[in-house]
Amino acid sequence: MRPESRLLSARAQRHLIILAGVGGSAVYQFTWTIAGVALPHMQGTFSASPDQISWVMTAFIMGTVGAIAASGWLAARYGRKQVYLVSIAGFTVSLLLCGAATSLEEEVVWRLASGIFGAALMPLGQAITVDAFPPQRHGAATAVWSIGLMGGGIMGPVAGGAVVDFMSWPWVFYLNIPLGILAFLIALVALPASKPDPAHKLDWFGFVTIIVAVTAFQALFNRAERLDWFSSTEILAEAAVGALALYLFIAHSLTTERPFFRPILFRDRNFNLGLVAAFANGTVATLPLVIMPLMLQLMAGYPALDAGVLMFPRGLGLVLASFALARYDSHLPPKYTMVAGIAVLLIAGSAMATWTADVGAWEVAWVNLAHGAGAGAIFIAINSLTFATLDVRLKTEGFAVYYTVLFSGATIGIAVIVAVLTRMTQVAHAVVGAHINPFNESFRLLPVPDIWDRSELAGLAALEREVTRQAQMIAYSDSFLVAALIPLAVLPLVFLFRTPKREIAEG
Repeated sequence: MRPESRLLSARAQRHLIILAGVGGSAVYQFTWTIAGVALPHMQGTFSASPDQISWVMTAFIMGTVGAIAASGWLAARYGRKQVYLVSIAGFTVSLLLCGAATSLEEEVVWRLASGIFGAALMPLGQAITVDAFPPQRHGAATAVWSIGLMGGGIMGPVAGGAVVDFMSWPWVFYLNIPLGILAFLIALVALPASKPDPAHKLDWFGFVTIIVAVTAFQALFNRAERLDWFSSTEILAEAAVGALALYLFIAHSLTTERPFFRPILFRDRNFNLGLVAAFANGTVATLPLVIMPLMLQLMAGYPALDAGVLMFPRGLGLVLASFALARYDSHLPPKYTMVAGIAVLLIAGSAMATWTADVGAWEVAWVNLAHGAGAGAIFIAINSLTFATLDVRLKTEGFAVYYTVLFSGATIGIAVIVAVLTRMTQVAHAVVGAHINPFNESFRLLPVPDIWDRSELAGLAALEREVTRQAQMIAYSDSFLVAALIPLAVLPLVFLFRTPKREIAEG
């Protein structure tokens, strides 16, 4: 009886540890996705322009990228449990302050604080979850962690739309406070104590240079299209600063005794390949969450809440893929999983590229389901392969590097795809508009709506609106196709990963 009692206690402890790791990451992801729905309402409250209100999201991402790079050092220096608890507590308090903000400046400051405190919840949450599983089950561990993470992400748009419609925008932040408190209590009770290492010093020069490099490149891609790329002095300056900071970081890391990211990390081939794959995956992973709701609302005319509901199948696909991989990971090699995920994304993206402004809800739903399943499979496979051969002593630091690259790819990918969307709208408008002339026989041979009467100014204005609408829809289709083709660039990397020999699980 005593051995069974101890076994049950160990199992309960392990489940609580997994819940603590998954819970903190899920709260972070839920907050990230739910806040986007509230931006138009916050814009009215603060009397802000679209450019100004976008800083509510930009500040959060910048805080995340800046702090996530240091999460590995913080965990080693002060102990993983201590850092994780401080992150959850600080993140929860910042949510209260975000909801109580009375000006845009306050909101941006507290959103920056949310990003800084919440950054460690992703890499440390995954490291905690993975370490709770035996080595031969790390693929399943990543899938279990992904279920909670993606579950938080998929419920965000739907919950945000409902909260904003029936309550008010501050409640998108207040809603997460009880979840943060619960995650803190579980982590406090379940996580084993971790010993701090006071001798683990921070490489300040390396830390500052990598943050400057990442921030400069983010600013470059966010503002380049608006400022006409390298014809702008600001863009040239940001490119120069980013390149110089990156060079200094690399040179310093290779020559200093205690670098910010230890070079030994990059001696692992799988880890290096995984960083490249993670960056590429990051550029497209969040794009449907950004451009698809815009297309559904602005082009197809769906209300905000309906658009959020139509995004739900994507999250369902992510969760289903995670469940399947968690259950059958021993029978599904990560390389094959990644190839299958890329194929599914290509099929779904090709379908999205054929959409018109009158796309039906059922087509949106099934494509989103397939896209989510493919994205989930790729994410889990890249995670498994990236850390498959990395020394366990380097994994916490490795997760910090991995998510720094992943989030950098996400922010750059969003900026680039928005630039593509803007540029292709202009090109498509010029091409479509060229057919609107007195010599086009279609106006004489085909039935044309009376509202497009070219002899009246109102008719010309209505025709111009339709040309713009169709040009924007073409640009959205092109953007979906670009997002589908990017994962193909990762395909050659699949065959370069090493696959460690699977150990036979005990029991």
